[in-house]
Amino acid sequence: MEKYDVLIIGAGPAGLFCAEHLAGSDLRVLVVEKNDVPGDKVCAGGLTEKDLELLPVPDDLIEVRMHESVLKAPLVEMRTQHPKPVLFTVDRKRLGAWQAERVRERGIEVRTGVRVQQIEKDHVVVAGGEKIGYRYLVGADGQNSLVRKYLQLPVEKKIFTLQYRIPWHDGPRFEIHMNGRYFHSWYGWIFPHKDELVVGTGGDARYVSPQWMKKRFYKWLEKNGLDVSGAVYESYPISYDYRGWDFDPVFLAGEAAGLASGLTGEGIYQALVSGRAVADKILKKRDTFPEIDQIIRYNAIQHKFLGILIKSGPFRNLILNSILLYLKANKKMKKKVSRTLT
Repeated sequence: MEKYDVLIIGAGPAGLFCAEHLAGSDLRVLVVEKNDVPGDKVCAGGLTEKDLELLPVPDDLIEVRMHESVLKAPLVEMRTQHPKPVLFTVDRKRLGAWQAERVRERGIEVRTGVRVQQIEKDHVVVAGGEKIGYRYLVGADGQNSLVRKYLQLPVEKKIFTLQYRIPWHDGPRFEIHMNGRYFHSWYGWIFPHKDELVVGTGGDARYVSPQWMKKRFYKWLEKNGLDVSGAVYESYPISYDYRGWDFDPVFLAGEAAGLASGLTGEGIYQALVSGRAVADKILKKRDTFPEIDQIIRYNAIQHKFLGILIKSGPFRNLILNSILLYLKANKKMKKKVSRTLT
């Protein structure tokens, strides 16, 4: 049985960023990915400035830089010109390939097409029967994490998402639509990419029926002149059920830890931060992780707001309209909200 000091399951942003921060140490590290391509995940493909501060994505991977954002409630629209880009879009496959190559260049082994089937105390068993030993195990394997199941941590909080990739050549659009009539307590998004728009929505099936949301989503698409007849349909779940990340010598990172936002679905920043934190914990660089605490607080605030929207029923759109009206009237608060987005 081949043995490694650190075995990372999952070659997404969290797993590869963790591996990158373990590079240069005396530890023998292996990253395994069940898919043939690293980072091959359905995603709207949006990055913010805080993501790029952690991960210096090269210019040629960035498809669109958006300086204008549009927030829409049923009766109020807030259009903002930002001095710096508020959104950067990328192709997740290209991003994953770049991250994997970056890690390999630092001497870390990354194996794709390797599906872990069983986890034991000091080794895993992959498809085909091969055993791989480990001292530390990192679960960066997404919302359906096998490592999380090994730790016997349930996943009760999930967002389902519906998304289309629409061929588009009429200029970039970055829009967030908040309307209880179409999206219940969540929102619809329009993200610009090189030759397409990624449009979608999502929600928690405990509070809103996916069938209802899908039906309303199509009405919203039609209302906004978005023709999906030649588009690619995608759907994926997002876990936001955080129950811890440090179970030394087993760790969880990113969505496997449930660190995504239950309101916005944002997860790449959380993946990068937690991947780095796991590496630092393994390397015994520090004992406190304020950036993880900050994410937990940030998500908790969003979840409280989400709870208010869920309970507000027929008053939901009144709340959304009032929020945008307040932001339009209060420039200081508007800038503060913009900073949280970037």
